[in-house]
Amino acid sequence: MPPRGFTLLEIMVVMVLIGILTSLAMLSIGGGPRNRLAEEGQRLAALVELQQQEAILSGQLRGIQFDRNGYAILRLDKHGSWRPPDATNALIRHQLPEDITLGLWVEDRPVRLEKSDFPQVLLLSSGEATEFIAVLSLAGETSLNAPLYRVASDAMGRLTTGETVQ
Repeated sequence: MPPRGFTLLEIMVVMVLIGILTSLAMLSIGGGPRNRLAEEGQRLAALVELQQQEAILSGQLRGIQFDRNGYAILRLDKHGSWRPPDATNALIRHQLPEDITLGLWVEDRPVRLEKSDFPQVLLLSSGEATEFIAVLSLAGETSLNAPLYRVASDAMGRLTTGETVQ
């Protein structure tokens, strides 16, 4: 009669396989709402940092135009008109997912996010920027512990990011 039971090696192989499958399932499902907000906030912060560097290197004034659905990067051309910079579309315009909303405060005042010909936030070639706070939240979430993600810049162009509370 053969011995009954599993060897330690067989159990360990099964545990590793379960761990790998669980990891793949988590990656395919994606993170929760907090992770999605953090990803969008980090994307905005990275884009602002990139455009600040572009403004410094090119000597051109850059701006960020926010609206309810996302944000776009603009540059001031020789004729005084705001236009998209010469770059791929992914680097100059970002559409937020439908379940994420954006709130904006410029120089401590709330801003109505309506379509405008001018950017609400300026990125100067000196590295300075308009003070702003952009808050990303989940659409329809009104509870006090609803996740929020904040991206802010002071007048010196220093960015801060992080999860915040209402």
